[in-house]
Amino acid sequence: MPFDESCIRPATVDDARPIAEVHVASWKRTYHAILPASVLEDAFADKWETSWKERLAVARADAITLVACGAAGEVIGFASGGAERTGSLGCDGELYAIYLLEAARGQGLGTVLVRRIAGQLQSMGLSSMAVWVLDLNPYQKFYEALGGAVIGEKTMQRGGESFVALAYGWKDLGRLQRTKI
Repeated sequence: MPFDESCIRPATVDDARPIAEVHVASWKRTYHAILPASVLEDAFADKWETSWKERLAVARADAITLVACGAAGEVIGFASGGAERTGSLGCDGELYAIYLLEAARGQGLGTVLVRRIAGQLQSMGLSSMAVWVLDLNPYQKFYEALGGAVIGEKTMQRGGESFVALAYGWKDLGRLQRTKI
């Protein structure tokens, strides 16, 4: 599923449904063998569309969501980021989420989205970034390939089970944008 870098743009409220569909499809694909079935069954596009509409309806100076479109203009991925939410990682920015449809993976789109979010964070006056990733997530090597290093750890509860989440961090967003893969 080819993508056009010029079709990466800020998300609008009208993108809530396609973002929710990508989010649910990618999330279920990524976590199908990790999270309990009850958690996966609770993830459905109608519910997440409401959440995305609420997020996108309010313009925020400290957060951004970008969508990536395929050749026909359909949303095939997204990333969101903004100010770091815990205050405990030594980073001022955070990559909140990045999800791609399965067919869009492995073509460099994820790297482009992370770098675009990093650029947006820099334009907000932020200089570093963290992202939380379950330690069982098969895509954590992606963050390492971009130069991310583990800077924190926490335990999360999902469906009555405990999971370890790792925080990957980049202390210099300019360097992240220049990292060769």
